[in-house]
Amino acid sequence: MPKEIVFAKQPILDRDEKLVGYELLFRQKIDAKNPQSNQYATSALLSAFLSTGYRQVLDGGRGFVNVDELFIKSGSIDILPKEDFVIEILEDVKILYVSERLEKYKKEGYTLALDDFVANRENFDRYMEYFYLFDIVKFDMLDPKVDRKVVQEYVEVLKNFGIKSLAEKVETKEQYEQCKEMGFDLFQGYFFLKPQETSQKTLQPNKRTLLELWSLGDDEFDKIVEKLRNDPELSLMIIKLVNSPMFALKKEISSVREALVYLGLRNFKKWVLLTLYAQNGEDIVSNPKVAVAKSRANFLAAAAKAWGLNEGKAHMTGVLSLLEELLEASKEEIEKQLPFVDKEVVEALTSGDNAYGRLLHIAQRIEQGDFASWQEVSESLGRSSEEIAAIYSDALLKER
Repeated sequence: MPKEIVFAKQPILDRDEKLVGYELLFRQKIDAKNPQSNQYATSALLSAFLSTGYRQVLDGGRGFVNVDELFIKSGSIDILPKEDFVIEILEDVKILYVSERLEKYKKEGYTLALDDFVANRENFDRYMEYFYLFDIVKFDMLDPKVDRKVVQEYVEVLKNFGIKSLAEKVETKEQYEQCKEMGFDLFQGYFFLKPQETSQKTLQPNKRTLLELWSLGDDEFDKIVEKLRNDPELSLMIIKLVNSPMFALKKEISSVREALVYLGLRNFKKWVLLTLYAQNGEDIVSNPKVAVAKSRANFLAAAAKAWGLNEGKAHMTGVLSLLEELLEASKEEIEKQLPFVDKEVVEALTSGDNAYGRLLHIAQRIEQGDFASWQEVSESLGRSSEEIAAIYSDALLKER
């Protein structure tokens, strides 16, 4: 069933009052206390937006999109056309934990903006070593702590760094003139125009099918095509996606195989994740249960590498190890729903009767605080419990 995504756009102007772009604002009710709500809002908006003629909506400008820490870590930014979007980093993001990813995006040519910067010494010192990552810093001009002299000083400092300053929440002509005098480059607020509501309709593909597609490897192109061909909604969404302005194709794509070739498997996997996030916010990165599965996957892959096993199979075993709970299905049903997953992985998940299954057993016991009963299993693998504990610790550190 199609779902209507309601969002608003608020213009961002330069000093000559020419349009630079629009901030895109999700307008449907979300649970603000849910740590996944921001990611869901961004994903739902972009999932609907990307498969449409979004350049008409942007009216020649660029879309400013809010992203949180979870969204950055998910890698979904990769699918956004960098010439059409500005990535706004929300103020509560701990830059330390995402600085490497942001640096990567900066080098790749993405425009990054820091949202809701409050001009005080504490905040300035907090971001000082990270300002180099940003092209735009947005100042909250309605914050009661705003000191005009301090703001002007920081605007000048940022200008010396080659960073543009944007005054947001500009509500009167007097505020606008003051902001111009302070040296701001860009402006946004009710003085120019209140956010305009609009909507896009998007299909809601089956979540289980998305998970099945995500589980298939890069060497299983034909299987992915066949799975898409058997799902009319997903087929239509993929074909619409590659016909969107993202790809600027000279002709329309009429087959799933051709669409997937144009999209590329890397972009396809990112799009699948984005579409999963947009379903209900319970995604395979931030869901606590799947966070555990991700840690397991790192541990299993590291152990497999150390012992000459197949890293890919080990990693997939860890990733898929909680699908039983996530999909509320039995192991037998999971096996039926993921027919293209490697047989050794399926065996590890269902009977546990191979090396990957035994490693999974160890991880599960350690998670439960059981540091004794799995030692016999480790011996059956020809490894000491100390070796396994060290690999598990390293895997956890990689998650941080």
